[in-house]
Amino acid sequence: MIRFLQFILLGLLTAAIGEWQFSVFLRNDLDNFIGSVVFNTLYLTGVYLVTRFLLTTLRNRPRFILFYSGLVGLSGLMVEWFLIGNSPWGNPDANQLGQFAYWACMALVPLMFLMEKRHLQTFIIRYALAYIALALLGQFAIPSPDWRFAFHIYAVILGYLGLMIGILWKYLQPGSKT
Repeated sequence: MIRFLQFILLGLLTAAIGEWQFSVFLRNDLDNFIGSVVFNTLYLTGVYLVTRFLLTTLRNRPRFILFYSGLVGLSGLMVEWFLIGNSPWGNPDANQLGQFAYWACMALVPLMFLMEKRHLQTFIIRYALAYIALALLGQFAIPSPDWRFAFHIYAVILGYLGLMIGILWKYLQPGSKT
């Protein structure tokens, strides 16, 4: 039960940073933020069940992490496309790669803690602290609402993309403690 709660809370925390930027900083919509936390809790519960199964069957395979990232990233895109309406045909301005990375990170971050990958845990914590500091700096230091909007949009896209690439890069390095 502790591992389940840890997985859910770490996934929610990972998602909450970007959700706070979109919902609260950009749209001043706390209700949307709360709704996304509720939905993400349900989503992460399903992801946890799949993750437990995959860990027992694929854990020691060298490219497990790539399969896992693709699976959770694509399932997240399905949520974006068919539940939220951020499909390429419904909202061409939505950044598909950023959405993929967001959903992948929501599951990758807790997985690294579940698998007890200390070197990746340290990377994730440092990355998150730097990202939060930059997001807050952008929110309070950029005077123009238009520039602030652009900053947060690109910060979320590049932030989650950078986190996903960083995790995958470090996990797949030869000699990595995988």
